[in-house]
Amino acid sequence: MKEQEIYLQNKLKEVNESMIELHIERRKLRKKLAKIRGTSQSLIKRENKRQQAIAESIYLLKSHPNKIIKSKYILQHLNHTINYNTDSFARIFRNIQKIEPNIVQIKRGYYTYKD
Repeated sequence: MKEQEIYLQNKLKEVNESMIELHIERRKLRKKLAKIRGTSQSLIKRENKRQQAIAESIYLLKSHPNKIIKSKYILQHLNHTINYNTDSFARIFRNIQKIEPNIVQIKRGYYTYKD
């Protein structure tokens, strides 16, 4: 029973990592397609933007392990990369922790990815 639980947790972690990579790849492809078509990326629905923001935040934090990153910097990064504007990172962070529990809040407004 314990082995099956460990297996399922590892499988879930693999699936979550794959989802993150796919979201990043999808964002890059949409950006290229928009550039070719001459349209803006703002045609993406709000729900998809939220999912992209979650994936992009996880990618940013995982690409800098054990480095403390301010939420203000993450929000600026989201605004710059996917044009996602929000006042608070807390709502995004709650969803991030469901997907990637290794991303933790150090103190108010500071986050990191612990290996």
